[in-house]
Amino acid sequence: MARRSVLIGGSVGVGLLVAGCTAGGPSSPAPTTPAPPDPLLAELTDERRLIAAYDATVARHPALRARLTAVRDEHAAHAAALVTALGPAAPPSPTTPAASASPTVSLSTGVESSGSGSRVPATPAAAVAALRAAERAAASARGTVALTAPPDRARLLAGISASEASHVAVLT
Repeated sequence: MARRSVLIGGSVGVGLLVAGCTAGGPSSPAPTTPAPPDPLLAELTDERRLIAAYDATVARHPALRARLTAVRDEHAAHAAALVTALGPAAPPSPTTPAASASPTVSLSTGVESSGSGSRVPATPAAAVAALRAAERAAASARGTVALTAPPDRARLLAGISASEASHVAVLT
């Protein structure tokens, strides 16, 4: 082979290699689909809803404050643990409604509605029963998500689920 042929062939090969690296050739990264939303986001949203439900219940039935405060505070701890697990992906905590935004009672249902959209039954017994039902649902939801979560998150969700199951007993 002539020297000229080797040099021409070599420079064509290098040119193709450079073109392959810059024009979407085999070394370019494969297109990726966006990751699904973190399942802990939904759990955090639900914990915040529970906190709002406790706040609305205490606002409607102040006599329940002593009974509900510890459970509400545990939900705040659950939310804080979820925020820590989510890290920068955690949405900011919602602002609390202004003191002037007082709850209103629907005349047709007798159920109070706070500015956050949660409904509080008119009697303390019915309000506690509603919270008990919400705790059962939350314990079940956290347990279900824990079954498919990575180990570190499964432990967190299982602990929250167990806590919420114990809230049902506290509210009995």
